[in-house]
Amino acid sequence: MPEKGDADPPPGRGDRTPGYRVPDGDLVRRAARRVLRSGRSSYRSQAAFREAVERELRRTDGLAAIGGSRLRRLVLETPGVRLSVQYTERDDGRPVERCPVCDGELRPVRNRTLTGETLVLGQRCSRCDYWTHRRRRVPIRYTFSRAARPSAPRTVP
Repeated sequence: MPEKGDADPPPGRGDRTPGYRVPDGDLVRRAARRVLRSGRSSYRSQAAFREAVERELRRTDGLAAIGGSRLRRLVLETPGVRLSVQYTERDDGRPVERCPVCDGELRPVRNRTLTGETLVLGQRCSRCDYWTHRRRRVPIRYTFSRAARPSAPRTVP
C-alpha cells in the first residue's frame, strides 16, 4: 500500500525544475535584431517587444523566457537596436540610487558657483542617457526601434 508521500508529483510542479530557461545574452541580442529586421521596425511598448523577442527565442528553445529589465539592459549594448525613453517628472523627494532604465550607477552632476562652492544639480547614469534633477524623472514608456548601423570608415588609398 503506497504511503501518502509516495505518489509521483504532477509534471512541472513538484520536480523542482523551472518551467522556463534563461537564454544567453548573445542569443537575446541576435533575437532582438532579427525581430526588428524581419517584422515591424519599431515597438511602442516594452511588453510588445518582449513578447516578440520571446517568440523568436522560443523558436529554438521552447522554454526560453526573458524579463523586461534584462531585455532593456541587453538592448542598450546591442548595435542596430535603439531604445528611446519617455519620462514624466515627479516631486518625489526620495534620492535615486540606481538608474531606473539600466540599473547602472548614477553620478552627481555638479556646478561651480561664482563664490567657488560646488552644488549638486542632479544625477546622470554612467551607462545610458538617463539623467535627473531636483524633480525626479521617471520612465513611463520604452520604445524599441531599428537603428541605422554606422557605416565602415572610409580609407583613402
